[in-house]
This record gives sequence, C-alpha cells and structure tokens, in this order.
Amino acid sequence: MAEKYSKPPALRTIDFGRTDATDEASHDPELLLQGYLDYRESVYKMSSGIAWYILGPKGAGKSAVFEHVRLKWEDRDDRFFVPWDLRGFPVADVTQIQTGQLAGSSRTQSAWEFLLLLRVMQSLARDNGLDGSSDFYSLLRELKQAGLIVDDWKLSVAKWSSNKATFNFSFGPFGVNIDSDSTGPLEIAAVLRAALETVRTGSRHVICIDGLDSFFLETNDEWASLAGLVHAVESVNRFLASIHLPVTVVAAVRTEAFEALESTDSNKLKTHAVYLDWSPSGVGADSKLWALVNLKAKVSQPQLKSFTDVYLKTDIGQGPYTRIPDYFLAYTRLLPRDLIALLIQLQELHPGSAAVSETTAVAAVQNYAEQYFVGEIRNNLAGILTDQVGRQQKTQAFFEALKAVTSAEFTLHEIQQDLQGELSEAETKRLLRQLFEVGAIGIRTRHGNHIERTDFIYRKASPVAFSARRIFLLHNALIVAWNKSRY
Repeated sequence: MAEKYSKPPALRTIDFGRTDATDEASHDPELLLQGYLDYRESVYKMSSGIAWYILGPKGAGKSAVFEHVRLKWEDRDDRFFVPWDLRGFPVADVTQIQTGQLAGSSRTQSAWEFLLLLRVMQSLARDNGLDGSSDFYSLLRELKQAGLIVDDWKLSVAKWSSNKATFNFSFGPFGVNIDSDSTGPLEIAAVLRAALETVRTGSRHVICIDGLDSFFLETNDEWASLAGLVHAVESVNRFLASIHLPVTVVAAVRTEAFEALESTDSNKLKTHAVYLDWSPSGVGADSKLWALVNLKAKVSQPQLKSFTDVYLKTDIGQGPYTRIPDYFLAYTRLLPRDLIALLIQLQELHPGSAAVSETTAVAAVQNYAEQYFVGEIRNNLAGILTDQVGRQQKTQAFFEALKAVTSAEFTLHEIQQDLQGELSEAETKRLLRQLFEVGAIGIRTRHGNHIERTDFIYRKASPVAFSARRIFLLHNALIVAWNKSRY
C-alpha cells in the first residue's frame, strides 16, 4: 500500500519572526530561543567572556544575539543580563564629563570607564550569591544615595557634563587615598576598581551596550565618544578578567564605524570581536541565512524538514538565477533582516501549501523592493550630512536624484549634475559613501568595455575601498523598485 501523501503546512502558518529583534523578543520569544542560529558562535563567545564586541551592519542580527541571551537567562538566578540601549543617549555629552584630565581621548575613555564600572556595580548589587564585605555593601548604598547608581542614566550624564561632576561621601576602607570633599569620576573609578577586587561570585554577568546603529557620528564629539567607549570596554574587561570576576561588558557596533575608529590597538581589539558577516556562507540554498530560516520555520511547524526544499523548489529563469533561493538572496544584502522582510512579502502573495511559482517569486521581490528595501536605504541616509540647516531637504534632493538616474549604472558626475545649487560635491560624495557602506550601491571595475567585476560591501571579489571616481551600480532591489535598465 502506497504511503499516504502528507500535504505541507500552508505558508501563512509559518512564523518567520520580525525584522526587529526587540519586537520579536516581545511578541515571538520562542523564535529567538528555539529558532535561533548561533552564527559564528556569537552567543557562546559573548556568554563566556571571549567576545567584547559584536560587529556587523545594521540588520545583521547584533541585537538578536543580545535578545537571545536575555531570554535564555531570564529564569536563572546565576545569570545576569544588563541591557544598556544607547538610542537617544547623549553620547556626545560623555566627552564633556569633567574627570580632572585635559579634554581629549584619555578623558573621554575615563568618563566611559566611570559609567561602565557603575553599571558593573549595579549588576552585582542584584546578585544574591555575591561574596562581599560589609564595606562593599556600604559603598553600594552610598553610590545609590549619591545618585551614582540610577535608573535614568541619560539625565545623570546630561547633568554631569554640564558642570564639574563632584560627589561628597565616604568610600570606606578600599586603600585609595582621595580627597572626599572634591571627588570626581576619575577618583570614583579608582575606588570602584579597588572595591571590585574584594568580591567574588559564581554567577555570570554581562552588560550589553546596544542601540549604536542609530548613532550617526555626525560630529567630532560623537566619533570621539564612540572611540572612547570602545577602548573603555577593552580596559574594563581586561581589569575584570585580571581579578577573575565573571563580568563582561559587550558592545554591538556597526562594522564600518568600528573599522573607522582611530586606534593604535585595533588588532588587539579585533581578537575579542565577532563579525556577523553572512557572505562567507554563500549566496545559494546552502547559505546560513536559509539555515536560520529553517530553524525559525520549525518553531511554528516542527514537522517541516526544509523550507527551501518544500516551498522554493521550482526552477526559474530570471537572468542568471535558476533557483528561487539564489534569486531571493540576490535581492538582499545577505542580511537576516532583508531575507525575513522578503519572506513576509512572499506569505502575503502565496499563503497556501504549494511550491512557490516563478511568477509569485518575482512579484514578492517587487513588493519587497518597493515596500521595504527603498525605505530601509532611505533611513540609512538620515543624519549623515553635518549641516544641520536644510539637511533633511538636501538628503531628500540627493535621494530623488539617485532615483532619477537613467540607468542602474551611473557616476558621481551624472548625479551631481542634477544637484547643482542644492548639494556640494563633497556632500554628494559623503552620501554616496554611505550608500556603499550600507550595501545600496556597488563599485564596478571596467577595462575598456569589459566589466571585470562588481563589488558590494557585503560581497567583494577582492578588497576594495570606496572611490567617488569609480562607476556605481544600484543594488538589484533598487533596480527593480525604480525600474532601471541595467546598462
């Protein structure tokens, strides 16, 4: 007797999650627990104290790493996850906190170390398994009474940066010789380090700094603040490791921002970084991005063995693409956020159980390009220009000029012709560089009439740097959304 055919579940019943990890953690926590792919062992390395920086472009899954750990640890009394979201945080003000040092990189790093050590103390204060002296707990009470361990860190930083930050209270016998009548952040940090050397715990603590994707680095103070934060993370972590305290500070930073920071120790920092670059896993059905999709799909439909084999098995003929998985990935920037957004569009067009047809796949890409991708790229241009007056209008004019290029392939000269009198060439170059950094345009290398290669930030044939003198190519999704000819 022939085995009874089992119809696949309807595509509409599969939950792919959300394009924002925080939303997914709130509404679909199981997808971030059971349906999570620990790409490049980011969770393991962060949880064990190996990783201090989670790097990747916007949409690569940096926040998902944090949310997974938070959900995984929330019912444990020996694991402490401390989220610190810096969206809207006065990061530039940190450079103005008076530590007693001259203005510059050392002062900014010291100010961040002061803040990070306070966050460490705040986390340890919740640890019932902490082995600390009565003097240590007295110090915790003093810190709270002095407004140094608070809920509203934004208000505190704004206050401390507006005038000389001094605090008057006793620190207890921690072997630090300071004048308690005029104590600033530098002195407090020294006391905190001395106090931390006296405690022990069997619990694991991770302070996670997120929200830096919305940090546009439009002023020198913001760049200086980010550099100070990155180096403060290293300094505090090395200190905590040296005293064998199982506490780590981890920062999620955009790759291009991390790479652009001035540092004489960049290679040393990279040894503690995890790069969420999905491109090495390939651009076809074997990509780790599809492995992530399969894990998420199995949460709502456990019997589903392979999402791509069941729903995306139809052969197609779209340019060089003969398989739908390859075709779909070609219209993303090889980011989880992009692929999830595309699959959500696919569900709206194809809710049933049958394999997706070529016509439906093409329509899904069209909707995704128009309704998601264009807006995502437009958002990445916000805050890039430094001129506060008329910045929004200038950015909009640039985006309209980009949309109006005659073909997918264009040059700086062509787009600047449409912007004469509205944007300077330097401003246009800055916006083009940002488009390259976020994967919206690629750089073409020609020899005569022959195209040797095209490099996107997420898919480089060889190491390539941005150059405004090169030929640019719109991303596939922008070509589709704006109906451009490819040549």
